[in-house]
Amino acid sequence: MLNSSEFTEDMCAELVRDFITEYSVSGPTAQVATTVFLTIASSMPEEQASSEFQRAVQQSLAQSESWAAEFVQGMLAKTTGPYRETYQRALTAGQDPAAELVRTHQLPAPAAAEVVTLLSAEVTPAAPHPEEREQTRHQEPAGRPYLADIASPSGTIKVTVDPAVSAPTATVRTDDTTGPSADATARATVRLDGDRLIVRVPDIEGTGGITQVIRSGGRTTVYQSFGTVTGSVTGMRIDGNGTMYIGEASGTVASSPIEVLVTLPAGSGVKVDSHDAHLHVTGPLAALRVASHNGNVTAGVVSQVKIRGFNGTYAFDAVQGSLDIDSHNGHTTIGTYSGSDARLSTHNGSVNLAASPQARGRITARTHNGSITLRGVRGRQDFDVRTNTSRGSVTEL
Repeated sequence: MLNSSEFTEDMCAELVRDFITEYSVSGPTAQVATTVFLTIASSMPEEQASSEFQRAVQQSLAQSESWAAEFVQGMLAKTTGPYRETYQRALTAGQDPAAELVRTHQLPAPAAAEVVTLLSAEVTPAAPHPEEREQTRHQEPAGRPYLADIASPSGTIKVTVDPAVSAPTATVRTDDTTGPSADATARATVRLDGDRLIVRVPDIEGTGGITQVIRSGGRTTVYQSFGTVTGSVTGMRIDGNGTMYIGEASGTVASSPIEVLVTLPAGSGVKVDSHDAHLHVTGPLAALRVASHNGNVTAGVVSQVKIRGFNGTYAFDAVQGSLDIDSHNGHTTIGTYSGSDARLSTHNGSVNLAASPQARGRITARTHNGSITLRGVRGRQDFDVRTNTSRGSVTEL
């Protein structure tokens, strides 16, 4: 146990420097941490002071004190090794990373949310795509953020934000060498207009798609879908062995999907206009705006999000600013929310959001058929939470 009279100016200054060096925190944060630690150290044996200091930091974090948030982030940046493995395993398994960190490492929920925010900001480079048929445009370095303005009716859009690059690139590709997808890829355009990277992919000619659905006794559903069909499609046939054929095609099913691959410098944004394309974003994004009929959206850290969709699943590791998602049949999951204005609305689907200690302001969540789960909002006076569901549950934790 240290006596408060033993706290010299040199001792305090040295501890402040140690905190700054060890955890890369600011001077004011290090000063507050020093005061808290020395106060604790003067009231209990030295072997207990460290664990009590950690508890005090977590308590301050739960109370949304800014110094504690910065201090915890600094500690986590130094010790994320075991957490990173749990985080990646949870994402691969489709689980909530924050919940798995709490369960596996006994982290307090606010600390787990900070870990998710920290790890989701790490950038994973996009893998190369060999043996592609593609249209590519490489732009000269300009050293500034860009807006990727992408219009692609279907397929997949993959965006990578890489701080190591200073200019945007875009590739439009398909596995086909001939046929409608190959023709659409050849007619795609990529151009740079100031700070806008504009990608336009035309419709795949001759596509339509056919889906047959049969329900048996309210329990069995049989689906069969065609992509591009050259020839005719019949309704249903049952052969002599009792095998059922739904929507049997007498022609051929053609056309591989089209992929749009975009790489952007740090601080960039993305605007997507699509009918059936799925969007996947790797790396921190400044802003995302999506208009889609059928398409899923997955992303890591995004500052601002606006989505207008009909059918789709929307999953974000972290949203740091404004959040506005409106869909008819859609499930939305926000791993960590740190903004001040969130609006989530769907007719059929669930809403799942975890608020960080930095979040504040209004959260509006509405669904007609589906559950609403909001974490980190109970007892928070800095929130205006508004929820509504007709056929579902509302849980606030």
